[in-house]
Amino acid sequence: MPKLNRTLPALVLFTAMALLAGAVFAAQPKVSGKTEKNLQVTGQHRGYTNDSLFLRLDDGKEMTFTVQIPGDTKWAWHDHFKTLSRITVTYHEAPDKKQFIATAIEQAKDAAQK
Repeated sequence: MPKLNRTLPALVLFTAMALLAGAVFAAQPKVSGKTEKNLQVTGQHRGYTNDSLFLRLDDGKEMTFTVQIPGDTKWAWHDHFKTLSRITVTYHEAPDKKQFIATAIEQAKDAAQK
């Protein structure tokens, strides 16, 4: 009987550690093997605040983006596009963010041709 008294606490400790490790593993964010898919949308530049860009699509819907253009540390995009001009935004969805992440902004091709 003394052997049972020694193995029971060890068994309980082992089980608790296994459950804790499982809980920690389950709490970590899921990472899929997919890369973020870049999408493009064209619409009317409706303005900006700091790192947010507001865009109205042709169907009247509004989209808000958090702008994170690689290499643009001084928000130069603020001065490159006039409000109410037509622009094309390249963006992707970020799973842990409320807004889409815009990674490129350019003059809309249909506006440049007119």
